[in-house]
Amino acid sequence: MKILLLGENALIKLTYFYRTIYSNFSFISSIHARQLAAITPKKHTVKVLVSNEEINYDEDCDGVFIHFRTGTAIQAYKVADCFRNEGKMVILSGGHPSALPEEAGGHADSVLVGNVENLWFTVLDDLENDSLKSVYRSKAEKFDVSFGASKIDAGSNIPMVGVIEASRGCPYKCDFCQDSNVLHGSVFRPRPIDEIINEIKTFPQKFLFFCDASLTIDPSFTKDLFRAMKGLKKKFVCEGNADVLARDDELCRLSHEAGCTEWTVGFESFFQQTLEDVHKKTNTASDFDSVVKNVHKHKMAILGTFMFGFEHDTNEVFNVTLNKIKQIKLDSARFAILTPYPGTPMFNKLKEEGRILTKDWSKYNRKTVVFKPKKMTPDELQTGFFKITSSFNSLPNVIYRDVRCLKRGFFPFINCVSRNLENYLNRPKKWVKTV
Repeated sequence: MKILLLGENALIKLTYFYRTIYSNFSFISSIHARQLAAITPKKHTVKVLVSNEEINYDEDCDGVFIHFRTGTAIQAYKVADCFRNEGKMVILSGGHPSALPEEAGGHADSVLVGNVENLWFTVLDDLENDSLKSVYRSKAEKFDVSFGASKIDAGSNIPMVGVIEASRGCPYKCDFCQDSNVLHGSVFRPRPIDEIINEIKTFPQKFLFFCDASLTIDPSFTKDLFRAMKGLKKKFVCEGNADVLARDDELCRLSHEAGCTEWTVGFESFFQQTLEDVHKKTNTASDFDSVVKNVHKHKMAILGTFMFGFEHDTNEVFNVTLNKIKQIKLDSARFAILTPYPGTPMFNKLKEEGRILTKDWSKYNRKTVVFKPKKMTPDELQTGFFKITSSFNSLPNVIYRDVRCLKRGFFPFINCVSRNLENYLNRPKKWVKTV
């Protein structure tokens, strides 16, 4: 059979500039499609579509697979409908279809709920035998199927930054996280370290991005991985949790020795009550300063992520957050409006309380208010978000943070510059208004 696999960015209409950025710097949006391509039996022909390619609805294929999250659901459904109109069999998976399989089923011949790799061989057999089921659900006892090495077939267009996945799943299940709250999303599964190292050796790129939910869920595993990475002469960025990075000096040291140049940490809020309310179990606000100091001590940059619109957030949250970020000396920060994704406890709570303003999934982009906040109006939340994003990413502030990061070394400095430049270019000038 001939199978067409679509990466998520293939669904998004990008300008030439951003298509170039996505295709030359990372394959992150298509990693799940490429992982499926890697495990597909060789008797089948597989094509992976990424962000720099046009979709051909007349593609000669027996099945079309699309993996996506909520923010691209509307476009995914349009693409799926176009393929089905051309007589193609369409299979949907990802966080959004797993949360709303009935909705997704209206645009597909089959929906895969949960862990796709555990279902893939059965789906291929059923597709080949013309017996495809409308819904498949992954089973925890079958988590022996590897989700590992991704198949890279990009011709001459090899991106500057490679992407790899060392583990999957997050057991903490924060109330706002779709990935960990869908079926089996909280099952933590590390890959064999030898397998990861062998894959890294195949990468032509010097720079890698670990797309794991966190590389601090099992510190013992991560330390062994970092020890094994010494001598590979790779540079990489990864994500970690505050509790481990604040206290585990050995893990920070080993990460630097392995080539880590930057950690991304989901701080989310400086208010402890908020962290407890959303079950962000890895975060203690009083530890945030220690997190930054420990990462900086080992000559690495640190990017923090924050969200606004939690139940206790008032208009004061923006100024408090901005001042606290300056105090702990983050190298860069990414801000988001709290977004209640389907399948999460947060969505269920707000839906029951009648506080969901829209189910236009294209607005679930972390930049648009789609629910009624408790202690602010939607306009106040949107305006406050615009102001803090613009203020933090003003040109003087960006230059100041970049210069300050010079003392951590060349590669952390480059990371800092690239993050801050990205934030500066994407600061909210004419972003969408409230629903």
